[in-house]
Amino acid sequence: MAFAKKICGALCSLACGWGHPRSGPPLPQGAAKVRPVPRRSHADMIRPAFIALLAAAHVHATDFAKDVFPVLQRACFECHGSEVQKGKLRLDTAAAKHFEIGPDLLRRVALPKEDKEAMPKRGTRLTAVEITHLRDWINAGAKWPDKFETLKHWSYIPPIRPALPVIQNKAWPKNELDHFILAKLEAAKLTPSPEASPETLIRRLSLDLTGLPPTPQEMEQFVNECRSGSSFVIRNSSLEALADRLLASKDFGVRWARPWLDLARYADSHGFQRDDLREVWAWRDWVVNALNANMPFDQFTLEQIAGDLLPNATPEQFIATGFHRCTPTNVEAGTEPEESRINQVIDRVNTTGAVWLGTTLECAQCHNHKYDPITQSDYYSLLAYYNNTEKEAERTNPKVPGSIQFKGSPFQIKDTGREAQRQQLATQMKALDAQITARQQQIAGAGKQGENPAGAGSGQIEAVQALKPTAFITESDAESELQADGSVLLTGPVPETDTYTFETELSGGELSGLMLEALTHASIPGDGPGRGGVNRPNFVLHTFDCTLTTPDGSKQPLPFKTAHADYSQTGYDVTSLVDQTGKKAWAIGRRFGEPHWAAFELARPVKIAAGTKLNIRMEQNFGNGLVMGCLRISRITGDVIAALPEVEETDGKAPAKAKAKDKQLAQLEKQKTALQKQITALNAPTTEIMRELSEPRMSAIFKRGVYTDPADKVTPTVPAIFNSQPKGPPNRITLAKWLTSRDNPLAARVTVNRWWAELFGQGIVATLEDFGIKGAAPSHPEMLDWLAVEFMESGWDMKHVLKKIVMSAAYRQSAGQRAKGEEFQTSPESREASGPMPYALGSQLDPANTLLWHGPRFRLDAETIRDNALAIAGLINLKQGGTPIRPPQPDGLWQKVGGQQYNYVVSPGDEKYRRGLYVVLKRGSPYPSFMNFDASARMACVVRRSRSNTPLQALTLLNDPVYVEAAKAFARRIVNEAPSHDLDSRLQHAFRIALARAPQPQELGVLKSLWETQFEAAKADPKATNDLTTGFELPKHLPAAEFAAWYAVASAILNLDECITKG
Repeated sequence: MAFAKKICGALCSLACGWGHPRSGPPLPQGAAKVRPVPRRSHADMIRPAFIALLAAAHVHATDFAKDVFPVLQRACFECHGSEVQKGKLRLDTAAAKHFEIGPDLLRRVALPKEDKEAMPKRGTRLTAVEITHLRDWINAGAKWPDKFETLKHWSYIPPIRPALPVIQNKAWPKNELDHFILAKLEAAKLTPSPEASPETLIRRLSLDLTGLPPTPQEMEQFVNECRSGSSFVIRNSSLEALADRLLASKDFGVRWARPWLDLARYADSHGFQRDDLREVWAWRDWVVNALNANMPFDQFTLEQIAGDLLPNATPEQFIATGFHRCTPTNVEAGTEPEESRINQVIDRVNTTGAVWLGTTLECAQCHNHKYDPITQSDYYSLLAYYNNTEKEAERTNPKVPGSIQFKGSPFQIKDTGREAQRQQLATQMKALDAQITARQQQIAGAGKQGENPAGAGSGQIEAVQALKPTAFITESDAESELQADGSVLLTGPVPETDTYTFETELSGGELSGLMLEALTHASIPGDGPGRGGVNRPNFVLHTFDCTLTTPDGSKQPLPFKTAHADYSQTGYDVTSLVDQTGKKAWAIGRRFGEPHWAAFELARPVKIAAGTKLNIRMEQNFGNGLVMGCLRISRITGDVIAALPEVEETDGKAPAKAKAKDKQLAQLEKQKTALQKQITALNAPTTEIMRELSEPRMSAIFKRGVYTDPADKVTPTVPAIFNSQPKGPPNRITLAKWLTSRDNPLAARVTVNRWWAELFGQGIVATLEDFGIKGAAPSHPEMLDWLAVEFMESGWDMKHVLKKIVMSAAYRQSAGQRAKGEEFQTSPESREASGPMPYALGSQLDPANTLLWHGPRFRLDAETIRDNALAIAGLINLKQGGTPIRPPQPDGLWQKVGGQQYNYVVSPGDEKYRRGLYVVLKRGSPYPSFMNFDASARMACVVRRSRSNTPLQALTLLNDPVYVEAAKAFARRIVNEAPSHDLDSRLQHAFRIALARAPQPQELGVLKSLWETQFEAAKADPKATNDLTTGFELPKHLPAAEFAAWYAVASAILNLDECITKG
């Protein structure tokens, strides 16, 4: 607690020195004498001034169809249209009232959004230019043209590469993008910010392109390349070389896969109530590899939408179709399989609309879209493309509503190395089985001759015969598999309770008793024999009721006089099942991971007629999944006691009425169990893919979106607004090719806009998910079209577009000064190109940085915050691919009702330090550290994450085990790597590692005070210091108290706003 208090105090002191909010720059010292007020209120106060300024720059005449009607349509018709007229005002048709209410309308659209009278009440605010158009229209009488035709919404018009606008400051642009940005700035009488320092720029670029901070060595090299006498100049050649190196890094694919996984709603579990785990991670790895290989985006699209349909499709192309197998799957008891399938298909349509069309198609599921030109027929025509793939969930018993189970569409991933190992182990298993059989025969032979080697029983081979079930029914509809040895293995989700019914047909002869074996299996958590979980693989059996049905149909219950077992848990003796005393149940607590048996002895032997049927009912009602995972039923003939299996001695003795088990046989069986576990672990992994049916399903419009109420039939095609019919057969290949064709005006725009938002914090179109009528208008429409055309004409080259953006002067701008004199000294040429310091004016007129007058500054996403901390600490493991990892998280989060129970085991060694992309994502219980930083459970397509600022985030950075370990490792790194042992040198080194810059004198003073205070506190409290350092390898010759002081410093730096912010 003392550590936390000191760190918090230091953070507050440091924040007063140089901290700023997590978006937007602060005002520089001395930049302007403006009375300090809260940013939001200040922005609202100057909003009218900004509108007036842009109005002055507005030169072309307002056109009603082009400039006014789209604004009314987007912002007003929802409340004042054909269906709703709030305040008895209608704005979708001509009316004299429009001129009368004009002044009040202009007043209300300019009000702060918090004002009760502000308009519109919902959605995106009107821009300054839009308000100017409204004012021009109202001042001209608010008249509608006599012949008015609505223009097609801008996003449905194919992009054409525009000419570069004329600008005054011709020295500033570094490439074409800067012309569009500077033209807007000059129109608003704003100037760009100076270039960021080399340290800031390399950190920004490294985080943007790889998701990792630069090393001190990389930073030093880039700074030296930019050095020009006593100042610095960002040379194009140096920046280009840096960008090329980062774009070629394997870490590029990991960083840029994260937003794509959000779009694809990738997760490692089904979602919904059962939320069992499933394997789709091979698709995640495919995305990383495709991005690193710079696969053209049109091919990237084709393989994910329809890779399985391509001629001679490769395994990788099959795996690519996992994009649309990431959709959640509802297998809750009682779910209709067809309803579950339809919901998945609908999700695929909605996701396709969001990712490639930037359109909210969901509305058209039930009715024609209220705002965008998408009809219900359009929606279901798109759905028809996806309506012909295999069903992923089905009932195991068509007559039982609760028997729905996930079956998926698995694709086996070939791994020659793993298969060779499996074959080698299978050969060993065959030899081991032969040894076990030989030993059993030796024991049986010795028993016949009256011998008893190693305490062997007599006649057990002939007396006990395994019964093969003709039917095995579970009340929970759990899945089961018949094994080669006659046992039944339960698979799939684990029910809370269950009742098994075993049915078989007996051959003629005598029946003296029945044996139940609860067996281990490598597929059962903890090897079983129960399914209660790896820490408690117990079972509790409450009944073993047996009934014979003779060939003539008469039924006869089997009465038992007693029962025997190799082991019974205290209080759960097997005999209680017969005499109905005590708990009336059999369990095997504390003896997990080994097979057990129970023998039920009949009151008297029964003569069995051939064809007699045996029915055994086994109730297991304890709960918590304590049910048998693998069992075998055997028939006992003759003397039951003599037929009992040998038992290993426990505490020097065997259970009553049982012989000590042959030690050699017991050892062989243990070897077999261990070998089986190795073989199971080497099973070829699978991944979920799309598979087309041989015959397409009929597709139809659903009335009101209800799948059980179909209306008109539809055929696969794209929405009519695009005025193009895809060329090719009506399948997913044709759809995928159309999505990235010139006939689709949206895909390129939507894609480059998302990338722009990843780099600048906001898109050119602010509503990344909505390019429709209700979406925001682009801040730089010509630049968006230029980028879209450049993307397509480059061969859909992602890295080309990203390089174009990061090489721009706009991207290089400083995000703001921390304190007077802190920003590096620019060259004379840079100062001349940038003009006067823009911070005061820009902060007043454009606080949201819509016009891009300064560089990007915003908080990192959840995964990058973790990766950044681990990289700074020197802990990060950059291994790529493979099964998900499990970092530390609070106990018990994965406990759930129904479905498979999982024991969350933290990944061993440095596996837990792999990048955040590889952290397991269980939809019902996502990794809490990520959720605190606005990650998603990915139950649906996530186009953009929110970016919040909450106390939980600070608590996570201080107390989460990952960040505690990172702070300790960072402290050790500071001590071990600093070029000098003095305090100042080590603190400066710490700053360079974490923030890619040197500390200011004030910052250095705060950290020195923190170190000294914490050092004294650690010496005064040796117990707390010992608790901190227990289990952690300290640097050589470093006292524990000094390490505690460095830990406090390291934790404070990792908790800085600047450390989790890209600036």
